Amino acid sequence: MTLGTSDIVVGLALALVLALGGLAYALVRLARATSQPEQAPESDRGAALIVEDGRVAAAGHEAETLLGPAEGRPAQEVIESFADGGRAEALAALAHLEATGEPVEMVVRDRAGRPYLLDGAPQGGQLRLTLRAADFLESAPGGNGAAAGSAHDGERAAETERALSGLLNAAPLLVWSRTPEGAISWSAGQLQTRFGTVEAAKAATLAAGRGGKAAGADGQGNPGGNARDAPERFRLELADAEGKGVVTLDVVEVPGPGDGSYGLAVDASAALEAERTLARFVRTMTDTFAHLNVGLAIFDRNRRLTLFNPALVDMWRADPAWLARRPSLREILDELRANRRVPETADFRAWRRRLTDLFEDTETADYEELWHLADGSDIRVLARPHPHGSLAFVFEDVTERIRLEQQFRHSIELRRATLDRLEEGLAVFGPDGLLQFVNTAFHEIWSTDEETMRPMMHVRDLIPLIGGFTVETEVWARLARFATSAESRQPWETRITMGTGRILNARAAALPDGATMVIFADVTDSERIALALRERNEALEAAEEMRTAVLDQISHRLRTPLHTIFGFGQLLVDPRFGQLTETQQGYADRLLESARELLAAVDDVTELSGLDTGPLRNEGANSALGDMLLLTARLLEKRATEAGVALKVTTPEDTLRPDCEARRLRQIVFGLATTAIGGARPESEVEIGARPAPDHAVELFVRVTVPVGPDSDEPKAECPSLPFLRRLVDRAGGRTEIGADRESGRITVNCRFPALAAPAPAGAPPAGGDPSHHE
Repeated sequence: MTLGTSDIVVGLALALVLALGGLAYALVRLARATSQPEQAPESDRGAALIVEDGRVAAAGHEAETLLGPAEGRPAQEVIESFADGGRAEALAALAHLEATGEPVEMVVRDRAGRPYLLDGAPQGGQLRLTLRAADFLESAPGGNGAAAGSAHDGERAAETERALSGLLNAAPLLVWSRTPEGAISWSAGQLQTRFGTVEAAKAATLAAGRGGKAAGADGQGNPGGNARDAPERFRLELADAEGKGVVTLDVVEVPGPGDGSYGLAVDASAALEAERTLARFVRTMTDTFAHLNVGLAIFDRNRRLTLFNPALVDMWRADPAWLARRPSLREILDELRANRRVPETADFRAWRRRLTDLFEDTETADYEELWHLADGSDIRVLARPHPHGSLAFVFEDVTERIRLEQQFRHSIELRRATLDRLEEGLAVFGPDGLLQFVNTAFHEIWSTDEETMRPMMHVRDLIPLIGGFTVETEVWARLARFATSAESRQPWETRITMGTGRILNARAAALPDGATMVIFADVTDSERIALALRERNEALEAAEEMRTAVLDQISHRLRTPLHTIFGFGQLLVDPRFGQLTETQQGYADRLLESARELLAAVDDVTELSGLDTGPLRNEGANSALGDMLLLTARLLEKRATEAGVALKVTTPEDTLRPDCEARRLRQIVFGLATTAIGGARPESEVEIGARPAPDHAVELFVRVTVPVGPDSDEPKAECPSLPFLRRLVDRAGGRTEIGADRESGRITVNCRFPALAAPAPAGAPPAGGDPSHHE
């Protein structure tokens, strides 16, 4: 058990009192042995009187011999008849004892001039007066040389006793002694407490009434019980006169010479308050530790567990009752090894010894280790010095934190690897304009390397390295302002021409954390292709103009002679200008017929050259919607067979045309069919089709029919890709509806689009006019 402050003080004070008391007792016995008093009718124990209500209630044999018959007489009268020297002081001390109950001790002389020690103290509800011979205080009259030496020893004993009394009165403790009968023979010392002064006599009186020896029931001063043979320790509480508080004393009484006893008391109020504060602190810390998520274990200097919290029990998966029995660190490590709650090591004994050796020097112990357990968890263990040579171990489960750190590092590495494999050169600058990341394509575009592009390079230091390779110069000043300024952070892009003839597209954009991202894309090939396309377009336009001019010339040059031939031919066959023979008439008719055929051919060529050859216009979805559905079914036939799903197509009318881009519509139909096949159970049926819907709309649908039985689960229209497909439909101008029917086992996804007007049949006249024709 750990000693408290009061235990240490009491022990030291008791040792001092016993040592001094033993010395004084030895001197007194030596003085008494060397002196030869002429008359000593009383024994060493002294003459004892028990006083009650001012009268002697009982007197021992020694008192009868010394004082004569005393029972029933007033105590003042008995002392007055006995004492000669110091009579007034003795009577005043007796009156003070009767009035206050405070013990008295003084020297009186009888009528023959012999000195006696008069002790008075309360005993229960009575007073006890004791007279003891004190011849050792002075030499006997007419003594020889031996008697003179004895008187000198007596004087030294008296001086020693006075010195001891002064020392004890000045020390912060109370001491007293008891006679074998239990009466208080002497007391010394006083305590200055926050509630006033506590005298030794008062403490001795309370100690006597609490557990000390008292006079026997016969009233003759005989012991009332057996002498104590072992120290007795107890605690007293003294209330101040004004009721402001309580003073707590720690009291120790030990056996003394001649069956007497010594008592000692110290002020334990501060120690008791400290103990209570410590207890409250321990309770508070215990409650705090009980709610911690980390495990706490404190081992004393003997390597035994003294404190643990519930989190440690859960982490160790140990029995709380077993931990409460204070096992040693070695026993705990062996138990944890049996439960596989410690790391798997090649040499467990050496690993365990490394932990137990921490107690060799706890002041410098500094242990930190990460335990990887068999169940995949990670425990961070720390050991730190604790007061009184103990060690505190902290166990923290960092499994989740390590997992998150690994995921974060993996995410960072994945992003870096992704950015590093881009074809565009990328550089990221922090809010302070310092370089944070560049990828491999950046180095390839600008012919730099990691040594040239040192980490944390400022954007203004980077620009001189790459700005000299471009024709443009103003773009770099703009980039520097953009990367180092918090204002006007709108993204921008521009074209840069390098001295080698390469063309770069530069884009700068602000990142959410105040950083800046710059991307350089090599667009030389695309620019060349665009230039070639522009040149080809210009050539085509020139060729078209030339073709038009040639056709105009051909038309003009052919039509003029044909009209002349056709006109003169008509004149020839006109009877007004004369009759032709039959042969001539035949030649003229054939001439006119050939002229008409040639004129019709010229008209056809002219009309053909006037057709619109501009770019094709987006007409929405393919008019053959059924063909698109059939093509989708053929592409997914193998996938449906592998999934054990029957694929069915419902083709619509040829005139059914949804208002949606053909490419986007094919993407939606293919995605819906793939999702349905992937999410359907075996032996299910997936049907894709289209049908007209009210309000001049077209409805594309994908229907999944699952087998229905008594043990079948309710069909659920849930799929991770459906939200994405729904957004595609919304962007294409459509609307998605999803429904499930348990009775039929069907899940239907409908995508509704507005319908386009049906195209006019071939040969039908356009609305609002008659067909034109040439004659």
